[in-house]
Amino acid sequence: YNYDNCVQSIQEHRRRAYTNDASDTATANNAVTTTTTTSSSLSSPPDLEALQQSTDGFASLSENCPMTPLLWMQYAHDTEVLIEGLMMLEYPASSATDEEVGDGNEQHRIQQMQVKKSALESSTGILELALAEFPGCALLHLYYLESLSDYVYQCEGLYRLNARIGAIGMEV
Repeated sequence: YNYDNCVQSIQEHRRRAYTNDASDTATANNAVTTTTTTSSSLSSPPDLEALQQSTDGFASLSENCPMTPLLWMQYAHDTEVLIEGLMMLEYPASSATDEEVGDGNEQHRIQQMQVKKSALESSTGILELALAEFPGCALLHLYYLESLSDYVYQCEGLYRLNARIGAIGMEV
């Protein structure tokens, strides 16, 4: 099993996924910051096909040999962005006019929050696996705690929004 080729392939897919155009310098593979970057904070959405190939590479790599904490964090980040991107494809973009700002806009916000919550749940699960492999890595613990706090924040936001609009039986 060629570890270097596998990691290089993953990094190439990540570079392609996060590069906005050919003249852009890809920085997605250089480091994962402790802040969770989502597809909504990028200037253009990532290439979901390249992200899928990246996460497939991470999955294969994690099955065959140990990964470094940085690779685990990149795997969690890419999975979060991929899930969020794929799930948002299911929902049409908000086309609310000034007159429709009421219930339709709040439904769209609930959908966005549920998508983000699901993506963070997957990312947090991957980081839990990483912590089992590297229980002494402080950076990994911090990244996990930030991901977990983002997840809790989304859950709380969903609860408050559902309570405000009187939604009953919605997943929180």
